Amino acid sequence: MKSPQQIFTVLGIGIAISVIPLPLLAQTQSAPQVAPINAEQAYKTGLAQLKQQDYAAALDSFNQAIRANPNYASAYFYRGMTQAALHQDEAAIADYDRAIELEPTAAAYLHRGMAYYRLDNFTEASADLDQATALDNRLAPAYFYRGLIQYQMGENTAAIEAFSQAIELDQRDSEAYLNRGSVYYKTGNFKAALADFDRAVQLAPESANAYYNRGFTFSALGMPEQALSDFDRTIALNSTFAEAYLGRGLAYTALDDRNAAFSDFDSAIGLQPNYGEAYQMRGDLRLQTGDPEGAIDDYDQALAMQPENFEIYKSRGNAYFQIGELDRALADYNAFLAENPTDANALSQRGEIRFLTGDLEGALADYTLAIRTEADNANAYYQRGQLFAQIGDRTAAMADLKRAADLYLLQGSGEGYRQVLASIQSL
Repeated sequence: MKSPQQIFTVLGIGIAISVIPLPLLAQTQSAPQVAPINAEQAYKTGLAQLKQQDYAAALDSFNQAIRANPNYASAYFYRGMTQAALHQDEAAIADYDRAIELEPTAAAYLHRGMAYYRLDNFTEASADLDQATALDNRLAPAYFYRGLIQYQMGENTAAIEAFSQAIELDQRDSEAYLNRGSVYYKTGNFKAALADFDRAVQLAPESANAYYNRGFTFSALGMPEQALSDFDRTIALNSTFAEAYLGRGLAYTALDDRNAAFSDFDSAIGLQPNYGEAYQMRGDLRLQTGDPEGAIDDYDQALAMQPENFEIYKSRGNAYFQIGELDRALADYNAFLAENPTDANALSQRGEIRFLTGDLEGALADYTLAIRTEADNANAYYQRGQLFAQIGDRTAAMADLKRAADLYLLQGSGEGYRQVLASIQSL
């Protein structure tokens, strides 16, 4: 069953897509012209109880109305809404079915579509939302949920269009801006995402999700100070938001405040002990700060929780390389490259490991494939040049080293350029 909040990941970071709450719509079906007094009274009582969120009492009142009048369409509709509020979506759908059979309305199709969405039945949900907009093309929530479904189906352009329609119909719907901004972020349109998150913050200044999403957008735009401010606000609004601590930790990392970053990664893990991404990011920071053994411990934890995240294998391979455990480093690079066979940097790194362990043929193959994949990979040219020098092919070595020197110079790497010159002079 789908939770009230959908999550998708961007670069390993969770970005929330919030779902609008079940609204208490105005009564959209007229009561039967001839209805027993007790049915009408029970129905009105149920409406009042539903508005007050006394769902158990509301359910009992609508049951009484339906027992008194089994053809009371509005009572079935609002009992369905009550069931949905109680997270009983199958029962809600049964009530919406009966309401539609008695009196098909846009509201009934909308809410049945929402229930199907929460049950991951996108086919039935889409059909109901289409029927709802056919009956009432001003029904903003129908476009909103259509956008959610289209995102789930990988149809990002269509999702943006649907959220845009929802916004056109209700320009004060902060959730529509929040969700459209999330899709913009997912597709790499960070400026459009930022504009939507700005509007979401204006409309809902107490929304932790709005600040959280905007914080990651600021990070993506290379604005860590602004990101830090938004994550501070997120945590002030929701001190148990583990993902916000992770985001703030990344902002602190970008600002080179490593102690604060470690503290936030620790907090994220403390709040969510199975948070694989937090272990991964803390492992990366440990590797950067000269603690490869600690990084390996974190990567082990991250892989236990996210065994399909092959980026962690590459990072752990780097850590093993730093402490000289070349066999384990090679195993991790093999795991990563099995899923990412054309990653030039990983090929170059595995080539170096093979070179150091005496597998010159394997190293040559890795360096060559890295160069074919990424023609301006200076490191691969340099390493292949070193290999050619090792096996006595001075001509090939000189050609690769000169190419590496040119690339380092173009890329502004003075250290790399000087290193290559020293190797050329030693030939």
